[in-house]
Amino acid sequence: MGGVPPVVEEYAKSVLPGGIRIVTERIPYVRSVAVGIWVDTGSRYEPEGRGGISHLIEHLVFKGTATRTAEEIARTVDSVGGQMDAFTTKEHTCFYVNVLDEHLPLGVNLLSDILLRSLFGAEEIEREKSVVLQEIKMVEDTPDDLIHDLFAKRIWPTHPLGRPILGSREAVQGFTRETILTHFQEEYRPEKIVIATAGNADHGQVVSLFEPHFRGFFRHPVFRDGVPPSLTPGLDVLHKALEQVHLMVGFPGLPQVAPERYALYVLNDIIGGSMSSRLFQEVRERQGLVYSIYSGTQAYRDAGILYISAGTDATNFSKVLKLVLKEIRDLKKDGIRAEELRRAKDHLKGNLMLSMESTSGRMNRLAKQELSFGAFFSLDEMLAAIDRVGEEEVQSLIHRLLDEDQLALLTLGPLDRRNLPRELLRH
Repeated sequence: MGGVPPVVEEYAKSVLPGGIRIVTERIPYVRSVAVGIWVDTGSRYEPEGRGGISHLIEHLVFKGTATRTAEEIARTVDSVGGQMDAFTTKEHTCFYVNVLDEHLPLGVNLLSDILLRSLFGAEEIEREKSVVLQEIKMVEDTPDDLIHDLFAKRIWPTHPLGRPILGSREAVQGFTRETILTHFQEEYRPEKIVIATAGNADHGQVVSLFEPHFRGFFRHPVFRDGVPPSLTPGLDVLHKALEQVHLMVGFPGLPQVAPERYALYVLNDIIGGSMSSRLFQEVRERQGLVYSIYSGTQAYRDAGILYISAGTDATNFSKVLKLVLKEIRDLKKDGIRAEELRRAKDHLKGNLMLSMESTSGRMNRLAKQELSFGAFFSLDEMLAAIDRVGEEEVQSLIHRLLDEDQLALLTLGPLDRRNLPRELLRH
């Protein structure tokens, strides 16, 4: 009988003399390869006064090297039908390319070039500052994005995790070339770099391509001593002239490496992580009060949050919030049903298996596992971990995390505190 063929994961890891880790997964039945250089740095690790500098550096490395202009970098990638980009998070920065397997040497050359030989020219710095300022304005005009930044500031007001990744307009405008180079040299160190590759490429080939570029790349390790954040509960009502009121409700979550993380994935799926979730079915499908409502998790090295986000008319805001709180209280009172536990597990497993069809997704998985755990977890191990989640473990998390004394609420839009349910005003 036919069936789904087993996924064979050809994983390998090497460490270059300077300390850079290379992790690869060979996928022989595809014609492409995704390559990422991940750096264990982001907005969380910016000293006071440098907010947004990690993101600006992510932009600047594409603006010219000792061997290529910015236009030549773009043309070189386009000429082979590839894609090249980067992103910055609170704890990581990634530079990546997707190319056909035959163009892997070119992709390696481009990534190595921008990381090792970027010029950080004065004119390019000023030009790219203007680009980032436009990006900040774009976020301010997009309430779905803006509310996440505002919410982080609400729950972690004195911690670096509460700062926006893009930084402030004043900080970005004030960065000098000297400050940028100093930060780059402080943060871009071998022990913080992971090179991850997924696709039709042998591990030995990847190592042999990268090793000559990073030969002699040595810097003394710098070890961080960060303070874990703690969630600050409370209410913020921010007025803005919008068509809808956007809201976020947050509770404490779990760090990236928490052993109960799979139970949290299941709980999130049940609350609002899928179309069959409690919130989506009740608030959108049955009541018709929203277009978008969902829950999510954010996990960091030593902290996390579980949040719910929605948008609705000001006149419906109180109804929506009361329904959200009712679902949370029902979970605490009655627990989860066996049928929704099974459905959440199936949904998570299906999404995980679908992600295996993307070389980019598999490259991201490799890098994140190495950065967080220093190890590799196979698909079978992750599927088994989801299967092992039991009702008791999820119920324990419900009572541990969904504590209304730890609730944080932020609204953005045409609303004031008088629209809040009376029982919340005590917060």
